[in-house]
Amino acid sequence: MISLHYANVTIGTPAQWFLVALDTGSDLFWLPCNCNSTCVRSMETDQGERIKLNIYNPSKSKSSSKVTCNSTLCALRNRCISPVSDCPYRIRYLSPGSKSTGVLVEDVIHMSTEEGEARDARITFGCSESQLGLFKEVAVNGIMGLAIADIAVPNMLVKAGVASDSFSMCFGPNGKGTISFGDKGSSDQLETPLSGTISPMFYDVSITKFKVGKVTVDTEFTATFDSGTAVTWLIEPYYTALTTNFHLSVPDRRLSKSVDSPFEFCYIITSTSDEDKLPSVSFEMKGGAAYDVFSPILVFDTSDGSFQVYCLAVLKQVNADFSIIGQNFMTNYRIVHDRERRILGWKKSNCNDTNGFTGPTALAKPPSMAPTSSPRTINLSSRLNPLAAASSLFIICFISFVSL
Repeated sequence: MISLHYANVTIGTPAQWFLVALDTGSDLFWLPCNCNSTCVRSMETDQGERIKLNIYNPSKSKSSSKVTCNSTLCALRNRCISPVSDCPYRIRYLSPGSKSTGVLVEDVIHMSTEEGEARDARITFGCSESQLGLFKEVAVNGIMGLAIADIAVPNMLVKAGVASDSFSMCFGPNGKGTISFGDKGSSDQLETPLSGTISPMFYDVSITKFKVGKVTVDTEFTATFDSGTAVTWLIEPYYTALTTNFHLSVPDRRLSKSVDSPFEFCYIITSTSDEDKLPSVSFEMKGGAAYDVFSPILVFDTSDGSFQVYCLAVLKQVNADFSIIGQNFMTNYRIVHDRERRILGWKKSNCNDTNGFTGPTALAKPPSMAPTSSPRTINLSSRLNPLAAASSLFIICFISFVSL
C-alpha cells in the first residue's frame, strides 16, 4: 500500500472530474483515455469505499481537439507519419517499468479563483492509452506534471495569461492540502535559489550542511524537491551520515531489518517512547536559510498487529545519482515554486487556510472521501515517482489516502 496525494481536477465539456497525482518531478499532465485493460477504473479509500474513476474520452468532450505533429509541443514528431497526424507521446518514470504512452490532445481545465470566480483555460495533455509498471499496481487516475517545461500545466497557464509563473503546494499533517497556481509566496518566507544542477526542469537546490540533533555535518550536495516521491532518498555518503547520527541519539530499541519495511532504522514504540526526545533534522540551504523537517519518522503497525514501530523515513538512493527531498519532508510547509525568480520558498503552515475554497468547480462533483490521519503500514519498495492541481490565484484542494 502506498500513501498518495490526489487533486480533483475537472476537464472538458461537459466537465468530468479526475483524481490525479501531483508530481513536480515530471512535466506531462496525462489522463487515462481510450484504454482497455491497462486503465485503473476504481480505487478504495481508507474507509473501504470503492470509488469508480472516470476515463477521459475526447470524442465525448465538445471542447476537445487533437494535437498534430506540427505542434511545437510535439516532442516525438520524428515518429509521425505526416505533419497532421496525431502527436504521440511517451513518458517514463523512475519506478522500474513505469510509463505512460498515448497521443496529445487539447481541452479545457476548469478552475476557481480565491474569490470563487470560475476560470477556464485551454491546455495540452496526454490521452494515455497505456499505463504500465507502478500504474497497474496503484490507483492513479492521471498524473499532473509540474516541472519546468513548455508542456507542463504551469507554463500553459502562464501563456494563457491566467496565472503568474509560480505556484505553491501545501502538505498538511492531516493528509489535506492545496496547490495554488499563481502563488508567489510571502515576504517572510525563507528562500534558496534553484540550482539547475540535476536538470533545468527540476526544482533542485544546494544543501550546504545538515544537522541531526546536536551533530552538524558540513558537506554540500544537491537534492531535488519532488512531490511525486513519497519519502526522502539520499545518496551516499549523506544517507549514512544522516541515518547513523539519528540512530545514535534515539533512546528506543532498534528492530532488526524487517522484510516488511524498506527502512533500515525502525524502533519499537513503548510506553516511554516520546517523539519530542527524538533528534531533529534540519538542512541549511545555499544562502543560509534553514529548512527544519517537521517530522522525519513514519509510524507503522507490525504485520501481526501486536505492536507499533516508528521508522526514520529516509531511503538509500541507489537507482539515481542524485538525492530527493520527498513529500514526507514537506509536511507542514507551504512550498513555493517561483519559476520566474528561479527560487524555492517555504513557510511553515498547517495548510488549512484554503480561503473558503471547497473544490475545483461546481461543474463536476467528485465523490466524498474523508482522509485519514491514522498510521497505516505501507510498502515503499517501489518508489512513487510520479506523486499535484488548484490561479490571479487558483486553488485546488487535495487529499491523501492509502491506495490499495
